Amino acid sequence: MKIYTINNALIILLALIVTGCGKSSKTGQETAADTSNLIHVTVQQFEADSMKFGSITLQNFDREVSCNGYITAPPNGEAWISSPLAGIVESIKCVMGSYVRKGQTLGHIASNELMVMQQEFAEASAKLKRLNADYKRSKSLFAENIGAEKDFLAVESEYKSMQSKYQSLKLRLQLLKLDVAKIEAGDLYSAFPLISPINGYITNQNMVLGQFVEQQKKLVEIIDLNQLQLQLSVFETDIANIKTGQNIRFRVSGDNTVFHTAILSAISKTVNPDTKTILCLAKISTRDGSNLVNNSYVQAKITVDQKRANALPSEAILRSGKDYYIFVFDKSDNQGYYLRKEKVETGMVSNGFTEITGNTTFSKVLVKGTYNLPL
Repeated sequence: MKIYTINNALIILLALIVTGCGKSSKTGQETAADTSNLIHVTVQQFEADSMKFGSITLQNFDREVSCNGYITAPPNGEAWISSPLAGIVESIKCVMGSYVRKGQTLGHIASNELMVMQQEFAEASAKLKRLNADYKRSKSLFAENIGAEKDFLAVESEYKSMQSKYQSLKLRLQLLKLDVAKIEAGDLYSAFPLISPINGYITNQNMVLGQFVEQQKKLVEIIDLNQLQLQLSVFETDIANIKTGQNIRFRVSGDNTVFHTAILSAISKTVNPDTKTILCLAKISTRDGSNLVNNSYVQAKITVDQKRANALPSEAILRSGKDYYIFVFDKSDNQGYYLRKEKVETGMVSNGFTEITGNTTFSKVLVKGTYNLPL
């Protein structure tokens, strides 16, 4: 009876040992499995890759219409200076790229036609003074019934004819920016100035000293950079979404680092049958460094709608095939951090942020330094 009791006790003890070992082994396997599903980042790696944790935040997202176009000057922001008379370039007071102000002299043109015009004006001025005296005397005599009506009408006709000639020559000389009072006094000009009609930069200069220039030949081009605008071509399928007053972001071809802003100011009512686009104009509101050039090609985005949505920095999201993943903080210890890879659904992208449309309950996400992590 005693031997039986001992044997039973041994059997129970062995069973307990086996059961305990089994549970211990199973717990170790589960722990190993949990750790193997996580990505381990050491403290050194975290600091070396400038990693940073963050969370999902609300961001503004713009729905935009993409289009292309050019920087152009409006009609009152561009000037071509030409010579109203044929002549020879006597002086040049401007160079390509220089800034000039409205009313500034750009050069002088010597002209034989100018000499003839001044002579005719001086003669017309002298004759007009004599005829004015004759007209007043004849008018007075006719009013007193002393002079004949025929004589008065003849004097009046000659006086008014000379007056018209005088005024015509005077206006022509004033258009040449000459002082007509000096010419009437006998002080004639040998050349007339070329005057800038606007403020701006000289973008084309087409004259040299001694050059003979024909009448109306284009000599100098001036562009006012402060009046530059965008001329955009928008596809007719997008026209229903755009309206004046909408904001525009654009960048100049060859410079992908700087974005400028503009405001849509005009929309054409005609579709180009060849390109299926509609011409739109936009007023440039800001410019960085004043590095905009007339006729430059631009890529633009018109903001047609805006909304707020949950988002993460775009660099926090990695793509694998057609899927997108983020790295969520799981735990940490003295050895570093443990991250869990999670698949996410994305939406719009704007200003360095990507919309998260699916699960947004992640409290702590790696938002910087994800590029070296395995997918």
